[in-house]
Amino acid sequence: MTSLALDRVRVVDLSRVLAGPFCGALLGDLGADVIKVEDPAGGDEARTWAPQREGESPGYVVNNRNKRGVAVDLKAPAGVEIVRRMVGRSDVVLENFRTGVMEDLGLGYDALAAENPRLVYCSVSAFGRTGPRAREAGYEAVMQAFGGIMSVTGEPGGAPVRCGLSFVDLTTGILCALGVVAALHVRDRTGRGQRVDGSLLETAVGLLNYQAQSYLLTGEVPRALGSAHPSIAPYRNFRCRDGQWVFVAGANDRLWRRLAGALGLERLLDDPRFRTNLDRVRHREQVDAEVAAAVAMFDRAEVLRRLDAANMPAAPVHTVDQVLADEQTRSRPLMRRMKHPKLGDVPVVGMPLAFSAMDPAVRRHAPALGEHTDEVLGEHGYSRDEIAELRRRSVVA
Repeated sequence: MTSLALDRVRVVDLSRVLAGPFCGALLGDLGADVIKVEDPAGGDEARTWAPQREGESPGYVVNNRNKRGVAVDLKAPAGVEIVRRMVGRSDVVLENFRTGVMEDLGLGYDALAAENPRLVYCSVSAFGRTGPRAREAGYEAVMQAFGGIMSVTGEPGGAPVRCGLSFVDLTTGILCALGVVAALHVRDRTGRGQRVDGSLLETAVGLLNYQAQSYLLTGEVPRALGSAHPSIAPYRNFRCRDGQWVFVAGANDRLWRRLAGALGLERLLDDPRFRTNLDRVRHREQVDAEVAAAVAMFDRAEVLRRLDAANMPAAPVHTVDQVLADEQTRSRPLMRRMKHPKLGDVPVVGMPLAFSAMDPAVRRHAPALGEHTDEVLGEHGYSRDEIAELRRRSVVA
């Protein structure tokens, strides 16, 4: 097995649902020993998500790969003591409790860093740890709404729409993994850890990116444009004669000329309304209508053939099963295999990065509730009799 970037790094993952667990999974992919801590009374609520196979939720399976699992009751003082002992021998803590809860438990950053100054402590929250909403809870769709993302998603004039992906949660997980790795790098130089403060709100506003910056510079409020782009035209989905859809990326003036040639729209190249990208954006409805009429004359296979011959970027609008079955997707190392005690040898979406000298494989299945409790507690000095007594008192499972 190749050496991985986070070999010998231990992570105590107190998070649940999505953003925090995804962060932990990425750290586990990179070699960290990630110990997932769950409540004995049911565990991570992602375990209950539909659909399920053999009682296992895909949302739990994919985001808790490469972890060991313990079940500890944090409402019990003995449970808190278990976590404190684990953290004393760990490098990273991940948590996504509502702001203030960890402090109330005696597991806040200040308390734990006083005992382990090298600790990197990553908090994931809805609104961040400061400000008037710091203690409020938030979920993916709530933060898409509050963060302005729903206002630019959906068809023009239609109702605000939730993006089909939980991309605020997932991107927060990615950013927090980056923050943890950066904090570990600083610790290598200084010997001291620090807190990493990630929030769904800041991720959402950060993802607004050029649209937020456009408003800051021009005062123009972005609006929903369906599959179109606010800064480029034509750049959207078009429906073909056979009812299938194709995405066409006329991303600059050179590509506009190729697109016009491929679809028999050469007459538009001298039209002053469409001469430059700025012109086409100003006359978006007209240029989109011209391209839509041309695309509608052909079945999708023919549209794609013409655009490919013109070296014009375009793609079929795939369903999830189609993209997973695509040759290109299957040829990349993203799709991994995971041996699961209930599901067998199953495919799983793994680390979405490839390295020339590391293989971030799926080494462990997502753990059953409390699967490694005895093993992990034994590593932290608990005897068999002590573990049995903790289990008798329902402190662990």
